Amino acid sequence: MKLRVSNIGGITEPLELEIAPGVTSYEAPNAYGKTSLSKALISLLTSAVKAEDLLNVFSDSAEIELMDGSKTYYRRMKRIKGNIIEEKQLIMDDDRALLLSYFSPENKLLVQILAGEDNVEWFISTTSKINEIKAKKEELEKLLQDAKNSRDEMQKNYNIAIELQQRLVSIDRQIEKLEKEKETGSAIISNTVQTISITRQNKLDEINSKINVKREELEKTKQKLEKTEEEIKEKESKVKIDTKQEIEKELKRIEEELRSLTSKRSELEIELKVLERVSEEIKEADQRHASSCYVCGSHVDPETWKSRSQVISKELSSKTNALESLRNEILNLNNKKQDLEMKLKDFDRVQNDIEQLKSSYEALKTKMETLQFQIQDLERQKREMEEKFNRTGEGIAGMRLSPIDEKINQLKKQRSDIIYDLQNLGIPTLIAEKISQKEREIQHLSEKVEEYNIDFLKRLRLAKEEFMKISNSILKEMEFNLTAEVTDDNKLVVRRNNAKLDIKKLSSSERTTIALILILSSLKSYFTTPYFIIDESAMTFDQKRYEKLLNVLKGISEYVIVTRSSEKINVRKATKELRASS
Repeated sequence: MKLRVSNIGGITEPLELEIAPGVTSYEAPNAYGKTSLSKALISLLTSAVKAEDLLNVFSDSAEIELMDGSKTYYRRMKRIKGNIIEEKQLIMDDDRALLLSYFSPENKLLVQILAGEDNVEWFISTTSKINEIKAKKEELEKLLQDAKNSRDEMQKNYNIAIELQQRLVSIDRQIEKLEKEKETGSAIISNTVQTISITRQNKLDEINSKINVKREELEKTKQKLEKTEEEIKEKESKVKIDTKQEIEKELKRIEEELRSLTSKRSELEIELKVLERVSEEIKEADQRHASSCYVCGSHVDPETWKSRSQVISKELSSKTNALESLRNEILNLNNKKQDLEMKLKDFDRVQNDIEQLKSSYEALKTKMETLQFQIQDLERQKREMEEKFNRTGEGIAGMRLSPIDEKINQLKKQRSDIIYDLQNLGIPTLIAEKISQKEREIQHLSEKVEEYNIDFLKRLRLAKEEFMKISNSILKEMEFNLTAEVTDDNKLVVRRNNAKLDIKKLSSSERTTIALILILSSLKSYFTTPYFIIDESAMTFDQKRYEKLLNVLKGISEYVIVTRSSEKINVRKATKELRASS
């Protein structure tokens, strides 16, 4: 693949590289743009690498362009009036690339392992996206329960509708029987009284029934409106703009502090390497009782080497403690940063909930106004009907309905009520069809829930199994007398000769190797990356182990790039040298 980079980080002159498939080792002195080159490549895999972190502070434009076969990917940045405008075409946009494609001193897992932390639950959850699977599973389970509740309510209505239909058939038979009896003995006046009374009563009962239904619906709507208003107030009390701004301000401060601390840590690590080399030279000179300085050649009292060794040892101890303290501080800041980012996501989620609730609130208000208007109209109809019936009733005062007419009237009222109830419930055959549809929906949701449950359990154990599969072989290949495993409670356990070790007691190269194995396990289990980069994190390995590391990395992805500080520039394949220059 062909890479072109300009004005990215420390790369101020246009740089063009061709990188062949396989493992490539890039060795160069400090400040030669190795990390800038690595970040340029990683920025094509995730938007988490921001444009302001890439563009050279003294430049107004920058470009990263990668051509892989016939495909071209890029990030092009311009600074206009203090703002950075960017065009980009990424290979992918997955934040996991920072963990699983970029193994550098800034890698969160490496920082944790170097600090001696053994809990890797967050790492497995993040790389496997298990929390997303769990959230989707829980969302489907809620939909499944809602569907079952809806099905049960439909079944209840179906049973009631069948019972009402049976009652309706029985009432029709009774009315038919009474009508026949009435035909043989009813007088004309009785029929007149009956007709007027039935009409009056049925119409009034129908309007009263409608009014009662509308009032019940109005009361329920009012209760929903009040509940929605309370929910809006409750959620608004949790979301305060000034609080969110404070969190964003604190998050920005932490990110700036992290960049500063990371830079300090890199400087300390380099100083430590230099001191370690000086200490070894002084110890060797002391053992040989050398009488001349190995640097300038001037005469030195052999007894002086001991005092120099003590001074260097004291300085080494001081620098080591400072580095350990700095790493712990970086880990704590990363944890705080993660907590603040979660709070910001919670703010956004609650704000979305508020907008949805406000929309529901307006819909309920509109519904209440409509119901109130309908009730007023029905009450007006009732008053007009009662006045009309009172006027016509004066002409037939004193008339009485026969017992048969009264019975028929009662049955017809019952019949009218049953028909109204059936209209609200629905026709049994249509209800049965809806129940059948809901059953199919329940079956589909149950299958999806089971699929997510299987995926959830699979992801939970996949990386652990892969870690167990490759960890001990890699440790053996790297000639470390260690074994490692991840327990069921997501704790990293390391042993030497079957004795459990405190991770803090391991050497830097041992801890770095274990962190790398965890990365490779998740990479094989959950993530496909076009290239894998190790930037400066191989500094802890001697040359022999460095060569073994290059061999271990073969096949991890199509392109593997390993950078390392060296006095000379040297770009070579893992199996043979490609280019070298002093």
